[in-house]
This record gives sequence, structure tokens and C-alpha cells, in this order.
Amino acid sequence: MSTDTLADPKAIGTDVETLVIDAIDVLDAAVDADDHYDAVTTGLFEPSTIDAGVPVRWATPLVESEERLEIKACVLERSKGTATAHGSWCFKGRDTGQHRWLVDESAVYVLAVYESGAAKELVAVAVVPASIIDEHLRGRWYAVDRREGTCAQLRWSNVLDAAVVEGADD
Repeated sequence: MSTDTLADPKAIGTDVETLVIDAIDVLDAAVDADDHYDAVTTGLFEPSTIDAGVPVRWATPLVESEERLEIKACVLERSKGTATAHGSWCFKGRDTGQHRWLVDESAVYVLAVYESGAAKELVAVAVVPASIIDEHLRGRWYAVDRREGTCAQLRWSNVLDAAVVEGADD
């Protein structure tokens, strides 16, 4: 696990993926690092079978065994000058990249919120089909000079209630 609070986003994402997979018994890490997803379910993934130690909110009643999941991480609060703001998940590839593949494959996002610091801690998790996230991202996509071509950001407060996310400001 990276201990640098200013680690690059990929390293932080990998750290949080590990936290999520470790917290949820029915998840295993994806075998191929080049896949469009981070984890695979090893059993039925649904509210009554999960005790992740943090709030888990569901936009789908269950996820079948052997389904592919993309884990996205965002920080609870980020600095915005002299103030703070809710962190955002970053999605890539509206038309031909990762997000499009996840929508086309009817895959599911596991959206994790973590507390920043040397020892990152999970705060909350949302389990949301890629098709629902696609609706949330309408009008948010912007062009980037990367192979994905487009990115979009979505604040955790657009998916989770602040009251559910421990320590969040209203």
C-alpha cells in the first residue's frame, strides 16, 4: 500500500481497490491488469451477504457470481483553495473506452469513498450498474488528450447521501 498522501492517482486507485477486495469476501482481483475491470465476484454479491465494515449502498438488488466489477475510488474531501469539496470519481471513455465497454457488457461499478492520509481507509461504497452511472454522466464528458478521448467526473455526493458517508459535511 502506498504511504504517500500525494501518490499518483493510479497508485491510490490500486490501494483502494485492494481495500475494497479485502473488505468484501465475494470479490477477487481481476487476473489481467489490462482488463476493463478490477474484480470478479466469486459468489452472490448482495446486501444480506456483505459485511464490509463500512456503509454499502445498492442501486442493484444483487450481482451474480462471476460478474465483472470496476472499482473506482475518490477521496472523501479534496482541497479547493481555502475550502474543501467532496471528492469525485473519474470515468474514462464515453464512446470507445472503459466506460463504454462496461455499459455494453452490463457490468457494475463499485464506487468507493476513502479517507485520505498515509493509511487510507474506506468510508463508504456504492454498487451501481454502469448503465445507471451512464445516465449520471450525461453532459459531464469533456475531451482529453489521452487514448480514452473523453473523461467525466462525478462527485460522491451525487450517488451517496452525506448522512451515510461518515464525517461528510452536509
